[in-house]
Amino acid sequence: MSKHTALPLNSDVLGFAEIISPRGIEIESSDEIQQNLFQTEKMRRLSTPWSVCLTRAEILSDCKVGKGIIVDPACGSGSQLFAYCKELNRPGLGIELDADSAVLSAANGYLISQTLDSDWANNSLVLVGDGNASVSALKEMELTGRSVAVLHVDPARPQDAQKHALNEMQPSINELLDNWADNLVIGSQGPAIIIDLSPRLLPEQQTEVEQILLQHWPKSPMTWEWVSTGRGRIDRLTIWFGSAAVIGFPARMLRLLPDSSVVSIAGTPVIAEKNTVQIPKEGDWLTIVDSALLSSGLQRQWIREALPPEASYSWVRVSGRRPMLLSSMPLMIDKSVVRAFISSTGEVMSRLKVEPTIENISPIIVSCNYAYLSRLTLRCKINPSIQPQLQSKLDVGLKEHSRGKDGFLVDVETSNEIAWFICREP
Repeated sequence: MSKHTALPLNSDVLGFAEIISPRGIEIESSDEIQQNLFQTEKMRRLSTPWSVCLTRAEILSDCKVGKGIIVDPACGSGSQLFAYCKELNRPGLGIELDADSAVLSAANGYLISQTLDSDWANNSLVLVGDGNASVSALKEMELTGRSVAVLHVDPARPQDAQKHALNEMQPSINELLDNWADNLVIGSQGPAIIIDLSPRLLPEQQTEVEQILLQHWPKSPMTWEWVSTGRGRIDRLTIWFGSAAVIGFPARMLRLLPDSSVVSIAGTPVIAEKNTVQIPKEGDWLTIVDSALLSSGLQRQWIREALPPEASYSWVRVSGRRPMLLSSMPLMIDKSVVRAFISSTGEVMSRLKVEPTIENISPIIVSCNYAYLSRLTLRCKINPSIQPQLQSKLDVGLKEHSRGKDGFLVDVETSNEIAWFICREP
């Protein structure tokens, strides 16, 4: 039987944590006092933002999970585990193979527990040891049998890799489930399991994860969750399984906003289809959308929020860093969930009759003047060697129109050519 070293969540661990690493991200307590979480530089790069941790904890609190503790067998900094404990007011058990990380996790658990009046921390532990050793870990909390209400797993994976395979993740998902299966509370939808995965997992690898889970509990539902911080990519991919899943919502997207608030959409994902036949015309609207939205497949749910029912739309680009939506009406950007996934949006003012080059700067300026623009930002594919020069000449040429509006230039691939359009922002 594997041995563990137990670390209670109390003030005694703070001094050790200060030696290991200075405090990192800020969290806001219920009485608006700012406290800091301990994190190493590696933890800062990989950790989930605190506001996202809280949002996910709120989602879990709405799920019908059984009675028991919350376990994270590879808890890292402990921020997500103890966000769950804080929101559900339940004891947690974190396990970490690295002793220094375990100390930081225990210190963070204590700090988080001070943000409201509850006693979950008194019955919580962080253990130094093997996350697969379920029996000995539960014995430290004087528990046996099916006493785990929620199992959250965030396995380590290679850093800076463009692609990840499941067998590179440690501890192994399959091995973890084998070792913890007999300790999980089984509800009407099965056990509550949350697994964080690499955002670069291919669809076939996601299917492999589903198959691993369904081998143990073949009738349980699942919800895939994508998290984006708005840099045109998916920052975190998670599967919520069994009692942690939301029936009828196989996909969910969380978008972290600059003010640390979070907006979400959920539904059934579909693949966006590109339309190269419909060509933008004056009065239409072109919108560059965060590519993370299309990665989740939840663009239809977003469009229901973004456009009036009578508006028509099509996708003129669905891949790359700048997916683009063509619509007959402007987007309802007063809604935060709509703004969250927009990079640029504007009314089509004209189609350029010339290619955007330095030699053609004069007719481009004329078109901008016609559109009453004081600035035109290049948001199209242009040779990197001339892009700064062209942008500079546009800035100088439009200085005289300081009362005009901002606009942008985009490229649209039609059925037989590339076309460029000047758009005026609202």
